[in-house]
Amino acid sequence: MSDELYDPRTFSKSVYKALSYIWQKHQDDRTRLKEQYKQSVELYSYLATWGMLRLKAEEQALNQDGKKDIVVIFFKTLQELSGQTGLEQNQGLDTLSDMEAEDYLGLTGLGLQIAREFAFWATAVYADVKAEAEAE
Repeated sequence: MSDELYDPRTFSKSVYKALSYIWQKHQDDRTRLKEQYKQSVELYSYLATWGMLRLKAEEQALNQDGKKDIVVIFFKTLQELSGQTGLEQNQGLDTLSDMEAEDYLGLTGLGLQIAREFAFWATAVYADVKAEAEAE
């Protein structure tokens, strides 16, 4: 494991870049941005309550593009930071299901840390839609 992974800024930088990318990609769609903001803030609670498998399954079922954007970019970020392949594609459910319990629990712990970063950075990245999203 590289020293960079132990640097607390690593998660922050990765999440900030991911959120900034999808915000910029959809900056003209305020409805989608509000959905992205809300999902970013709710990600930790969802993951802590329902778990990684359920979140991955939810990705397939989401019909709100903004919310789906966040779940997709979450798994992409988790894959990049963990080095665990097969999380961001459609076979992600199989990858998670086939993991040893210890590996799955470790990945879930890492996922929770990353989800906390999503909630933190959403306030900065989505500052222009935050009030509107929270008013809904």
